[in-house]
Amino acid sequence: MKRFLLIALCLGFAGCATMSSQMNSITVGMTKDEVIKVMGEPTSTSAKKGLEYLNYELTETSHQWWYGFTTPYFVAFKDGKVIAFGRTGDFGTTARPKEIIELDQNVTTSPGNNGDNADLESKLKTLNKLLADGVITQDDFNQQKAKLLNEYTSK
Repeated sequence: MKRFLLIALCLGFAGCATMSSQMNSITVGMTKDEVIKVMGEPTSTSAKKGLEYLNYELTETSHQWWYGFTTPYFVAFKDGKVIAFGRTGDFGTTARPKEIIELDQNVTTSPGNNGDNADLESKLKTLNKLLADGVITQDDFNQQKAKLLNEYTSK
């Protein structure tokens, strides 16, 4: 019985330690069926703007397998063929989109005007919401905020 358990444990470590290495068998141009044959069924699927993603949760090391940790991986398809694959977030492929927001730089009222202060407050709230939603980074927020405050105080 002990021998069986030891063999099963070793096989488990060997198989799971290389799960992410299956990604090395994926090549650009493969079909979805070919990928599933190599990788198995995905954890989930998703699609956006003509792209389809197969999402996998894979272990990279025996330690990850032992503690139940996984790393998210993806395979991206366009027109039924692989165009990209790797860890989620690689190449910005499946990362949350980052949008550059340009604020209206044409301020025509004086800083003492209540309408102008309301406009500044509105723009700062918009920036704060974009930061909270993860659309812009803290650095982007700080730069845009400094630009706004400089414009409103220089008048």
